Amino acid sequence: MTDMENKILGGFIRLLENHPIEQITVTEICKESGVSKRSFYNYYYDKYDVILKVQAIPEMQDEDTEVSLGTLENYFRRRYRWLLEHRGFLKNISLYFGQNSSVLAFRDSVIGLLWKIMRQNHPDLQETPQLTYAVNCFACGYLIFLIEIILRDPAYCEAYFQQEHFIEGYIPSILLRYLT
Repeated sequence: MTDMENKILGGFIRLLENHPIEQITVTEICKESGVSKRSFYNYYYDKYDVILKVQAIPEMQDEDTEVSLGTLENYFRRRYRWLLEHRGFLKNISLYFGQNSSVLAFRDSVIGLLWKIMRQNHPDLQETPQLTYAVNCFACGYLIFLIEIILRDPAYCEAYFQQEHFIEGYIPSILLRYLT
């Protein structure tokens, strides 16, 4: 990512700390970022295009080559740290489910990671409607839980993420047998 893209992303995230996305304009992003509109449009089509680049929910890191339930926990721990530091951003972006939604991208990455772990542990796993439903329900429900505890109770959130195996109690039993 270029320095200009980083400037634009930084300005966008700062604006989202205090304003819902619907209230943010490209002009405000440019002003906050210290870039011209021309520079903005060299990199992005519109403000919704910027959401695709927001790294609030970065992908797995290189050290996550072996996927496991521990990988999933580390994935959530990394996101938790960033989101706790940017609670205003989380509050404003969590209400947005439109084009390029960060929340939906996070959900989709969790779904992908769950399937990856299950297939690694059980290579002959068949994707049934029941498993698909369980994966989707867990990803959606757990994401809402994370957003709620980060926004409402940072002290509980801190204690929760300090636990060694914090996620197991939330995973439906139909999935847990494939994840361990």
